[in-house]
Amino acid sequence: MTPPVVRTTGTVVRGRATSRAARGDPAVWLMSLSLIVCVAMIVVLVGVIAVQGFRTFWPAPIDLVTTTAGESFLGVPIEQESYTPLGTERRQIEAAREAGTLPPGSLDAAGNPVRRHYRVGNRDIGQDPFRWVPVHTIASVERPEGALFVEREEWGLWLGTLEAVVLVDDLGPDAEVLGERAVQTPIGPGVATRERGRDAAGLPTVLERSRVPIGSLTTPFADLLHQAHDRHHAIDAIVKGRLGSINAELDRLRLDLRALELEAARRAVAPASTPLLMWLPAILLLGGLVGAGVVIRRRAAPEALGRKRIALCCWVAAAPVLLFVLLEHPWARKPITPERLTEARAAAEERRAELTHQYQQADAERLELQNEDSRWRAVITEPRTGRFAPRSLTEPGEPLPISSIVRIVAPNDLSPGGKAGVYLDRWIEYVSAEPRAENTEGGVYPVIFGTVFLTLLLTAIVVPLGVIAAIYIREYARQGIVISIIRIAINNLAGVPSIVYGVFGLGFFCYTVGRYVDVGPASPIASAEGVLSFWPLAIIATLVGVSGIALGLLVPPPPGTGRRSRLGSLGAVALWLVIATLLVVLVAKTPYFHGLFAHKAPSPTFGSRGMLWAALTLALLTLPVVIVATEEAIAAVPRSMREGSYGCGATTWQTIRRIVLPGAMPGILTGAILAMARGAGEVAPLMLVGIAKQVSALPVDDQFPFVHADRAFMHLGFHIYDLGLQSPDSQAARPLVWTTTLLLLLLVLAMNLVAILIRARLRSRSVASA
Repeated sequence: MTPPVVRTTGTVVRGRATSRAARGDPAVWLMSLSLIVCVAMIVVLVGVIAVQGFRTFWPAPIDLVTTTAGESFLGVPIEQESYTPLGTERRQIEAAREAGTLPPGSLDAAGNPVRRHYRVGNRDIGQDPFRWVPVHTIASVERPEGALFVEREEWGLWLGTLEAVVLVDDLGPDAEVLGERAVQTPIGPGVATRERGRDAAGLPTVLERSRVPIGSLTTPFADLLHQAHDRHHAIDAIVKGRLGSINAELDRLRLDLRALELEAARRAVAPASTPLLMWLPAILLLGGLVGAGVVIRRRAAPEALGRKRIALCCWVAAAPVLLFVLLEHPWARKPITPERLTEARAAAEERRAELTHQYQQADAERLELQNEDSRWRAVITEPRTGRFAPRSLTEPGEPLPISSIVRIVAPNDLSPGGKAGVYLDRWIEYVSAEPRAENTEGGVYPVIFGTVFLTLLLTAIVVPLGVIAAIYIREYARQGIVISIIRIAINNLAGVPSIVYGVFGLGFFCYTVGRYVDVGPASPIASAEGVLSFWPLAIIATLVGVSGIALGLLVPPPPGTGRRSRLGSLGAVALWLVIATLLVVLVAKTPYFHGLFAHKAPSPTFGSRGMLWAALTLALLTLPVVIVATEEAIAAVPRSMREGSYGCGATTWQTIRRIVLPGAMPGILTGAILAMARGAGEVAPLMLVGIAKQVSALPVDDQFPFVHADRAFMHLGFHIYDLGLQSPDSQAARPLVWTTTLLLLLLVLAMNLVAILIRARLRSRSVASA
């Protein structure tokens, strides 16, 4: 019979039929409107961040503002707003309006006065770096040629005009003091004066200052700036490279010698070593237990479960014997002789003398470069007071060294192409340089590096842990009340405030685990003294394990026999808890571990905040996300694929490894993406376990062991908080807040995009293989 033809009036969208009734349903309209609102909010948010962030480094013009009071200053216009005047100002504005003398643009459409916000910089001479100026008080606004926007190493922006270059020479205390006279300098004709002053060491000397007006320079100032930057980079290379390496090696020599002295003192008070006649039987016992287990296991028939358990018991019993053989050999506590200590001290002193000589040579080169660098000064004057940019707050009469100028820009003289070049140069500096001026200037390269390294490290930790936990819960664990409680706990952990994880990470990882790694157990039990000494505890733990294996509680039930009874399962859980408790006590109270960094005490290494503890804390925070996503991905793999694998004779693990995990990999990567995105944006726990405002060393460098997980680091999320709320000049740092926020979004998007591409490729492969 031919089936009847059913005609519909719906439309097909992506393979799904949508009827007119559904399209007219108010619930559908409400859901569509909600989706549009959510998308619009995201687009607006990202758009505002992008616009504000991308325009930060574009060179803005510099205005020469002259007020009606006769005051002149240079400023960069930022914004303009209406305000409500009070008292005398209101009456003056009303009188000027009635007289028709208000300048154009002084009032808005509602008749309220308008004021303009200028960035005037020059903070180091006591000037407020930002200034509001009512428009009605402005007599004229010009954009003069030669107005400079000067970015400095310290104290931020300076606005002014370049007047001259000054060469300062130290002639020594015996030189004659002369008056003003014309001289010929290497960069052009100028005027020189001599006066008594003090050198870099604070000793009396005679200084000659040769002032060359900017119009008399025979060498362009851009070349002088480039040469000053080369000298500055050479000084940094010596300080951070050669001098830093020598200091690191000197510190390593001191710590190695201290470690040897501590070990000598520890062995001097340690109990006697195990006699050889006791140690050799222990070796024979170890070989006998291992050999017996191997023989029994090989001769056991496939169905002989009792023999297999006996072999396993032999191997478990051999574990403490092996530990005893390794730790209690006759040479374990052999004292370090005074002769060895003397030789070590002599070798360290000889090497220290060589390094000190190298340090003095490098430091002499640094001083020579610094003396040459301090000769070259620039006189950059601001029009309001006629003062020039000083060398420092304590030396207001000394002009600014040219090497302290990071960038000097004349925005009023630049073409659009020139402005684009400055814009690109600022972006390159921002992503490749270190921050300066309390993070309000310079770049964010260490911040980017710390964020990316932390995100990759936490992903490498949380994904394996989450996948293993999800596989066990879904594929191996008996589904019952215990697993239901575990699932509820996992879901609840996803809602715990992140600061709680930070407190836990600080208390457990930093102060407990970190302290143990640094100096070992706080109160170790003696290996030969006390009632509960180390080896009786090890024997007790071994007996508990052997008993559990003999009773069949610590081994899985044989295939085809079904699961254990509820009483047997509870007994297995209790035995595992007892064994885990005994192992924790043995590790926490062992007398054989004295810490990896005891020679650095009391200075903590892993006992303080660092990259490793931050990654572990964030891994705990994001672990529920990975477990839930992985479990759902595993559950989505068709059961028919599992049954087909079992039908071909595959074991449970072979089925999981070759069928379940490849099919669930896209979902697992989805969980990794969510964990990565959340971990990259978290700040609150990191403030407790690893973040620093500014660090001088990256977690990865060329010094052994190359990866320093104990170091603090910088993070983009905390950098945004620091710029916005902790900056000494929050108004100047406000544009960088937008730019850093944009950079964080782009960074998270880039990392997620890589993971999404990998997921798409794996998904296409799984579809093709199916």
